[in-house]
Amino acid sequence: MRRCALIALASFGVLGLTVPAAAQNSVSVAKQPAPQLLAPAQAQSATPAAQETPPSPPPSPPPAAAAPVEVPIEKYTTLRPPIPMSAAQEQAAPEPQGAFTSPERLMDWISNYRKHKNPSRVPAAVHAMQDFGLFADEEKAWFCTGFIAGVLGSNPKDGPALVPRMFPMPDKEQAVIIRAIAYSGRPDWRELLEKNSSRMPLRRPLIDDFLAGKRPALMELPLDHGGSPGIYALWGYYVATGQYEPVVRIMQALRWSKKKEDSSFSFRKVFSGWGHDPSAVEKITTGGTAKWTLASYAERDRQLLNLYRAEYERQPEEIAKPLKDVIEAAEIFESEKVRKDQFGAIEDAQKQQLTNEAGMTKGATAGSIAIATGCVAATALGQAYIALPCVLGGALYTGAVKLAH
Repeated sequence: MRRCALIALASFGVLGLTVPAAAQNSVSVAKQPAPQLLAPAQAQSATPAAQETPPSPPPSPPPAAAAPVEVPIEKYTTLRPPIPMSAAQEQAAPEPQGAFTSPERLMDWISNYRKHKNPSRVPAAVHAMQDFGLFADEEKAWFCTGFIAGVLGSNPKDGPALVPRMFPMPDKEQAVIIRAIAYSGRPDWRELLEKNSSRMPLRRPLIDDFLAGKRPALMELPLDHGGSPGIYALWGYYVATGQYEPVVRIMQALRWSKKKEDSSFSFRKVFSGWGHDPSAVEKITTGGTAKWTLASYAERDRQLLNLYRAEYERQPEEIAKPLKDVIEAAEIFESEKVRKDQFGAIEDAQKQQLTNEAGMTKGATAGSIAIATGCVAATALGQAYIALPCVLGGALYTGAVKLAH
């Protein structure tokens, strides 16, 4: 028993020595600092060497793509000079709103009006016509008159609002606006003319003549006396509207043109049937102008050929025969032959009818008028090779002699 008691006491003694040691070890472990795994590297205790050299900054992240910066249009156009356009790009670029920078661009706009109708620009076009001197020439002024009339007539609602924007206009050139309103064919043209009469006080006599019926409407213009201006106006109306009525009216002048088989046309007409007719040469000029312009227009506007063929069956022989010549020339694109043939007849008639003393001077003037007629009509259809010298540069020829050659 005593041995057992000693063994037990010894066991308790060993246990007592072990427990305090274990407790002391546990305290020392608890006092150790825990590792900072999530802290940045510079948060760790610095060594003496690290204290002398500043810690290097962390590596920069790769640069990200810069977000686009929105620059106002005004600032952009200010900071960057415009890129110059080529001649082709400049020609195709749209005109600034309400402005026409050159006669060429004005005529191009008129030629393509039916494809891109924009009546709101017509007042600006009217001012450009005046600025470029088109109203100062009779032939060009009458064509422009017909064009403006066509725009007013084909826009029953918007037409009246366009007229006030065509002013101011010099007193002399106001005749274009007066005639355009009267020739428009609008049922309210009288009211529209009277409403705008206060803007044209010096043109009251011309206004009163139209209101009183002393001057004819466009489709009633006589073609036998001073007929060329009527042809200009009729083509202008067609260019603006595409209506066939003015074209059929032009066909009526073919009765005074030279036919293909008529080799002695001028002599026979002037001295056999028209010997005492003071307007004989003027009729031949009107008929020749009608024939050439009908052919040249159909070269560009092939739909006119269908109209010509239909009218050929309806017209009397004196019109049907020269109209057949027009159809044949337009089909094979030989309107230039028609021009030479007709102006040759005009020249011969002038020489034969006029006296030796003043004949050539008067004949040259009449020939120039006939040329300008064809130039304006062809120009309106977009024939640029005719447009530049005739419409834009004035009379291309000084007389009938140059014209015929």
